[in-house]
Amino acid sequence: MFRVPALLITLALLVAASFIAAPISRAVTTEQGQLKPDDSSLYNLVSMDCLDVKFKLNEVHRQDKLLRVTVGQGYDNMSSHLMARLNARIVESRLDGAELIKIAAEFEDAREKFRDDYTKYDDSFVVLLKSDCQSQIQTYYVGIQNTKQLRATVYEDIRALDQIMQRYYEAFTDFRNTLSDEEKKKVNNE
Repeated sequence: MFRVPALLITLALLVAASFIAAPISRAVTTEQGQLKPDDSSLYNLVSMDCLDVKFKLNEVHRQDKLLRVTVGQGYDNMSSHLMARLNARIVESRLDGAELIKIAAEFEDAREKFRDDYTKYDDSFVVLLKSDCQSQIQTYYVGIQNTKQLRATVYEDIRALDQIMQRYYEAFTDFRNTLSDEEKKKVNNE
């Protein structure tokens, strides 16, 4: 139940990795002011067939947007339909669910960071797609590298959210094991 978002993201990243699989790196400025690419295969691809690169980037962007909606809805549901409701029942029943509430607050912070980082990534991607790759090859290459870094940040946000969800599940299991049968009925609204 808690692994689905990570599985979807991982699958999408593997599909997109066919194009953007090189390690994250930055271009290095040489003494003459020219850029020396750290990933020469990607740089050569951009310089030789930038329209094909743009087409592939457009596909990655389209897939990422769809995935963002799916994953974002999953995180929203987890927050509002599971964590918030369960925590409210625990508080109403006057039980000690401090650890669950603390983890839910961490989840909200991580979810907000995910949204912000994804927005930065998407904005960078849109600028990249609108850029001229034919006359500004080096600038375009640097734009790809920057977008890759932002994408890696989003991926780390997703991993963090999945870890927090796992911690919430484990804390809930511990919490439930400490309850009496009568307290369990209160939490379950029976």
